[in-house]
Amino acid sequence: MKNNILLIIAVTVISVGIITAVIVLSTVGKNSGESSGSSSQSSQTSSSSETDIPLPETEPAVTIVTEKETAESAPTTDESVTDEPVAPEAEGIVSTAKSLLGVEFVDGGETPDGFDNSGFIYYVLRQNGYITCPRGVMAQSQMGTALTYDKLKSGDLVFFMNDGSTAAGFGGIYIGDGKMIACLMPGTVVKEVDITTTYYKDHFYGGVSLS
Repeated sequence: MKNNILLIIAVTVISVGIITAVIVLSTVGKNSGESSGSSSQSSQTSSSSETDIPLPETEPAVTIVTEKETAESAPTTDESVTDEPVAPEAEGIVSTAKSLLGVEFVDGGETPDGFDNSGFIYYVLRQNGYITCPRGVMAQSQMGTALTYDKLKSGDLVFFMNDGSTAAGFGGIYIGDGKMIACLMPGTVVKEVDITTTYYKDHFYGGVSLS
């Protein structure tokens, strides 16, 4: 009987020990699983937070301005404009007049073989398209827009009075810088003449613009 009691106690102790061991092992495994799960969740959270980092803002779009647009938007300045622009026909008149320098005076002449005063003007203008240019000095002095002395520009006609007269007596082609080209009188040739002297200023009749 005593042996049976001891056997029961031994079995009970062993059973309790086994149950206790199972409970401990179960508890440790659960805690380990929770720790592992927590670590995994933390890793996932960390990974998720990196991918959610906002990317840098893209650079603003660059507006390409073409040369044409730049030219249109920029203020325009015209440095080629001069106070006294010379028309193409005026340049032609001056060029023709200069090409005839040295041609002798011939009474009644109106060709490069010889000129009188109005014949020179007549020839130069007709060579430059003024085919209705009159032959006489007085008529030539009235063929365009009248100009004062200070308004003369290259390519204009300029006329002067003879002593004691109030009408145009002779003339020439103004080439700028206070000079005209003319064929004035017998014994002379087509030449440049300074009209800034007192004589020419006092005998000035008028200028004519053909443009």
